[in-house]
Amino acid sequence: MLRFKGLVAATFTPMHEDGSIAPEKVPMLVEHSLKNGMAGLFAIGSTGEFPSLTHEERRSMAEAFIGAAAGRIPVIINVGSCSVRESQALAEHAAEAGADAVCAMVPFYFRPPTVRELADCLKEIAKACARKPLYLYHVPCMTHANLPIRDLLPIMAQECPEFAGIKYTDENLCEFQRCVDYSDRFQIMFGRDEMLLASLAAGAEAGVGSTYNYFPRLYRELLKAYEAGDIERARSFQELTHRGIVLIGRYGMSSQKLYMKFAGLDVGPMRLPAPRLPLERELAFRRDIAEAGLDPWLG
Repeated sequence: MLRFKGLVAATFTPMHEDGSIAPEKVPMLVEHSLKNGMAGLFAIGSTGEFPSLTHEERRSMAEAFIGAAAGRIPVIINVGSCSVRESQALAEHAAEAGADAVCAMVPFYFRPPTVRELADCLKEIAKACARKPLYLYHVPCMTHANLPIRDLLPIMAQECPEFAGIKYTDENLCEFQRCVDYSDRFQIMFGRDEMLLASLAAGAEAGVGSTYNYFPRLYRELLKAYEAGDIERARSFQELTHRGIVLIGRYGMSSQKLYMKFAGLDVGPMRLPAPRLPLERELAFRRDIAEAGLDPWLG
């Protein structure tokens, strides 16, 4: 099984101005992650706008990230879908293309009512993974599947050798720690950037996040301070990340791609249904970044 330590970048799907995908920009993102010491790439997830992509676009982007990584950095491909069969097809393709791992989600339209049914869905997807590690992307704020996810682990330990762990994107640190403490067999990676420091205290070895792409040095300094036992300094860096994340709440998800643009990595706009920021709002966002003291940390 893979074991990640440190920061895993939740990558963007680059697009042209007309909203078509721009796989030719993927090498730029991979090189940026390598330069900044990322432990891995999590591709075609929420940051990668997977619900807004077609099946063929998801396959193209998976190939682009795997090809650009060229074995230099592990790539996890999100194959989450409301359709278990589509997830199987995407998992099979990702494995054939050379992904290091795949990640599936709770089907979020017809949601499984219990962890037993969720386990059955994941086991079906695992059959298509060609023995690649399979993670669960647990993000109840988006899937609205509020299952007791700790109860999933004993089932998967007994019934699914490919199951490797969870990308845990939730505020419930009690459940997160219980998942971490269940077994060393599984890795539980934390997915709330604004709570990374708290997750480290709860046992996290790795975080998966979108803001790591444009504030990588800020998060590296946070990890360095935590590992040195300087908690106050680590808290000061986490507080700086809060300033940046608060601005995303103010300006909307499209502002994340603007952060990348201001960091010197133009990945284009978000695709509908996400609205684009008008120019005056973009300029206001740029001013707010400067006023928050975040300019020295961009890029």
